[in-house]
Amino acid sequence: MTPQTRALLALRLAALAVMGLGGIILAQTPQIGQSAGFTVVGPRVFPIIVGIGCLGWGGLFFLRLTAMPDHALIADVAAEEQRTDWPTTLLLLGLLIAYAAALWPLGYVIATTLFFPLSSRVLGSTRLRRDTLAGFLIGLVVYLVFTRLLGVRLPAGMLSGLW
Repeated sequence: MTPQTRALLALRLAALAVMGLGGIILAQTPQIGQSAGFTVVGPRVFPIIVGIGCLGWGGLFFLRLTAMPDHALIADVAAEEQRTDWPTTLLLLGLLIAYAAALWPLGYVIATTLFFPLSSRVLGSTRLRRDTLAGFLIGLVVYLVFTRLLGVRLPAGMLSGLW
């Protein structure tokens, strides 16, 4: 398989992934609870817009790649694939999956405190103390802003008794 053929396949798979994401969003949207009072824009409106947008733009991108392939884009993707450090990319993907799995049991603050220095280390940082402190502060500030100011519940996990 030539690099251009592999790049075209990767672009088509990316378009299908965006469409799949849109389908998942639209399938999950009915599970969002409605508020008891009157609201002009309910909590389902924006996920529906995002889901339809992902389906539409992903479909248009797939059709564009199939009907009139952009050869300059395909060449750029093939060149980028040659320069990509796949072990780092796959390790970060694994860390993201572990982070998502750890969010509920550990809580947002602890999971972020662990994820930030680990991902920084994968990307080349050697300052563990600084990265851990930054991860803790980012996790704590984001958690407090979302839960206290915006009313968006993030998982507290092991720290649920403290907040």
